[in-house]
Amino acid sequence: MRYILLSIYIAFGSLDPLSAQDLFSYESSKKFANYLFTKGEFDFAADEYERLLFLFPDQDSLLVRLSQSYRKLEKYEAANQLFSQFREADLRDGWVEGEYIATLLFQKNPDRYEEGVASLNHTPDEVKLRSRIEFAMLTRDWKKAARQLQDYQLTYSWMNEYQKTVNNVQAFRAKKPWLAASYSAILPGSGKFYAKNAKEGITSFFFVTALGYQSYRAFKKRGAKTVTGWIYGGLSLGFYFGNIYGAQQSAKNYNRRKLETIYHEVDQTIYNRY
Repeated sequence: MRYILLSIYIAFGSLDPLSAQDLFSYESSKKFANYLFTKGEFDFAADEYERLLFLFPDQDSLLVRLSQSYRKLEKYEAANQLFSQFREADLRDGWVEGEYIATLLFQKNPDRYEEGVASLNHTPDEVKLRSRIEFAMLTRDWKKAARQLQDYQLTYSWMNEYQKTVNNVQAFRAKKPWLAASYSAILPGSGKFYAKNAKEGITSFFFVTALGYQSYRAFKKRGAKTVTGWIYGGLSLGFYFGNIYGAQQSAKNYNRRKLETIYHEVDQTIYNRY
């Protein structure tokens, strides 16, 4: 597949005709790797960057691009290990350290993250602060994120967006599963209405009341020994307890959906920065 792409790349003139004579020279290989990366072929791009970085270990651009390729493949541990392998003594500049920070962020390991950020020598304090706030948000430590934002009182413009996100999370009021269950115990289906699940609430109310009414009619018409009455009554009772359990689950599902929506927006905002 990689060589098919290379053939297409050459055919359409993306490579200089002279460099096409030496496809594995540094410049040609780097161009091809960058082409694969921009096309989203991160597996193949990583193969090319690995080969080039092995041959030219001092090239920061190769190190950063390989790390980015790994991150696109969600190989965060592999990306992080590149820096200890190729830049054990010093990451040398803020650009390389910025990519190193990204590998630490997405691993979501608090101890490793703090140790890594503390070792940075070329990164401005503002960048470190922003990274720490983002790490708190990615690990759902909203109290820490809010405290850091408050300590700096929105000193930097980018803090405004993060403050809004933290405010949205803190303003969220979760539905209480025990309260949803209690409502449905009193009036079948009402707990699901409380959990914003009106369709299932109507269904629960209909089945419990309809079966209960059929049971009542059978007992009234034929007496306590009627099998039909006990069947309808048993079914009604089963739906009644099921409706209580379902109300509890509806509350949990509502909370999960709402938080997942907020968390997805948070994650995408941060991921898109890197």
